Amino acid sequence: MTGTTSIWEALDRLLAEADVAGVRAHKLGPLAARRLRRLGEPVPRALAEEERAAAAATLVATALLERVRACCDGALVLIKGPEVGYRYPDRARSFCDLDLLSPAPRAVHEALRRSGFAEVEDPELFVDHHHLRPLQLPLLPLKIEIHAGLPWPPRLSPPEPAEIFEAAGPSVLGIAGISAPAPAHHAIVVAAHAWTTVPLGRLRDLVDVAALSAEVPQDELETTARAWAIERVWHATHGAAEALLDGGAATLPLRLWGRHLPSARERTVVDNHLMRWLHPFWELPPPAALAAWHDSLREELLPRPGEPWRHKLARVANAAHHPRAPLSSHTAAWSAAAGAGEARPTEAPDVDRGRN
Repeated sequence: MTGTTSIWEALDRLLAEADVAGVRAHKLGPLAARRLRRLGEPVPRALAEEERAAAAATLVATALLERVRACCDGALVLIKGPEVGYRYPDRARSFCDLDLLSPAPRAVHEALRRSGFAEVEDPELFVDHHHLRPLQLPLLPLKIEIHAGLPWPPRLSPPEPAEIFEAAGPSVLGIAGISAPAPAHHAIVVAAHAWTTVPLGRLRDLVDVAALSAEVPQDELETTARAWAIERVWHATHGAAEALLDGGAATLPLRLWGRHLPSARERTVVDNHLMRWLHPFWELPPPAALAAWHDSLREELLPRPGEPWRHKLARVANAAHHPRAPLSSHTAAWSAAAGAGEARPTEAPDVDRGRN
């Protein structure tokens, strides 16, 4: 990246062409609202609400992290969320949880529970997960997620957390006892997390990567990605960010399954299927990518665990009739067709548990 100024200028140009639904799908509501206010234009209610929520989260984050720090011992490294948001103009980035990496996650989790934090969300979601069950204080909107490890593509091995702790430096929030990853580490961790959620799924993920990598020499990023054996994912993500935000050439993934990103629109049904089928080839060596592709095709052809065949057939029929429909519309349509009031499985690749 040549510099942060060009990132925000390029993003403004993308936002100028996007509608409200697309802006919200890409988690860019606060930045879009900020742009409209600068231009003296009316701000749609949905974007204004996201702008207020982002401002409230930024105000609450520091006090909440100070409370966390006072409740437990040991190193804490803040990743994503407000640590990235402080790189945004006017901190116009939303987040709804605070991610803290700890060398003793269960001890920290227990200390926070003893101090009044309550566990929230379904415990089944966090079995063998990279963070423990989220915690929350009554009446506060932000959750606390204590990480035992890094969010990482499941077919790849993450670096040891000890490497992150050793290289960590002061957090931009200025809280004594809470640090942040080294910028090169943080940029690649954010790229890995975004890939784990949905590969090249949201424009904001690319903005995060661009804002962090602008602070780091390119060769340092390349060296770190190679050392962590995630260079394919890094090149796909960073290349897309450069193409959209720094005048780079359009990459093959952008032309194949990332076509929703330049126009900041929601993914379509066909975009989603192409992502599922193709992303392993930008993640894994060829033999492993072929095996992953085979697994993806099998998942496409068979119902998901616990899904009746009639639901599967309803999904297939709706997708075949509306391949260019927004993915959210497709999901709503096949759910309705499968039978109102029945329990229906969520489409697993579209579940976004990485809400930051």
